Amino acid sequence: MINKFAGLIVLLFLFQISYSQRAHLSKKEITVGDQITLTLEIPENSGKNIEFPVFDKTIIPGIEIVNQSDIQRNKKENLLKQTFTITAFDDSLFLIRGFNFIVDGDTLKTNPLQLKVHYFKPDSAFISKIDTTQQLKIADIKAPIDAPMTFKEFMQRFGWYILIVLLIGILAYIIIRYIKKRKSENKPLFVKEKPKIPAHIIAIERIEQLKKKELHKKEDLKPFYTELSIIIRMYVEERFHIPALEQITSEIINDFDKTEYGNEALKMKLRELLSLADTVKFAKNKPAEHENEIMYEYALSFVNKTKKEENQEEQDKNEEL
Repeated sequence: MINKFAGLIVLLFLFQISYSQRAHLSKKEITVGDQITLTLEIPENSGKNIEFPVFDKTIIPGIEIVNQSDIQRNKKENLLKQTFTITAFDDSLFLIRGFNFIVDGDTLKTNPLQLKVHYFKPDSAFISKIDTTQQLKIADIKAPIDAPMTFKEFMQRFGWYILIVLLIGILAYIIIRYIKKRKSENKPLFVKEKPKIPAHIIAIERIEQLKKKELHKKEDLKPFYTELSIIIRMYVEERFHIPALEQITSEIINDFDKTEYGNEALKMKLRELLSLADTVKFAKNKPAEHENEIMYEYALSFVNKTKKEENQEEQDKNEEL
């Protein structure tokens, strides 16, 4: 009976440490301020909809994210992976619990990690290289040498000021000429700009045009999700002044969360739309046709629920005037 119980414990232990999704560090011990790589990997065939863990500037308290890559595909090993450059500034042993992947609605956890961070401790070899005799050498202060300023030195010291004055003079001349010309032609000095089309109207028109192309019904869904992702990213950038076209999905979600519309329902729609587009573009995921239709609805719903109201647009115009 005891042997059977012990065997069961061993099997459970082996099951716990056998992870198909895994995390690993390039080093397990670093000096304070050093940078290392954290890699998250999961088999591509784990499910249709795979969501990687999302972080906000830190992995855990004390371990900061310096940079992170997009989700990449390793064809040779049939893996999806993402790398993070991390660092730490506290002398401590960090215990990192497993990271959560969301696969088809289920949570899959990676193996735990630990990272030892310590201050730099010079060894005897390093100390032996320090020349302490230089600290005892004392020399007289040399008197300043008088020398005339050369043209090169004059330009190095005052050249920028001369250039700025010349540029201001040229700009003033151009402005005066422009004003005189407009007055002689009896034309107004400034032309009122055409009203700017609101971001949500542009986004909705583009979504409707994309739907008419019926790219979501094609065998290759990459063009459809690429265009839909760009439409939403351009809308987010124009509407919330977030550099969404340059950011990865997790950064967009983090910045959107700081806006007045950053509630869980809208974040969920934006995250699911962009994450699914990422897996189609980079991991060649093939969602079902009804999922593509849902993404249309998510996109339209997100735009309509975050659009600027007319009174807010008028207020913004008055502030600009």
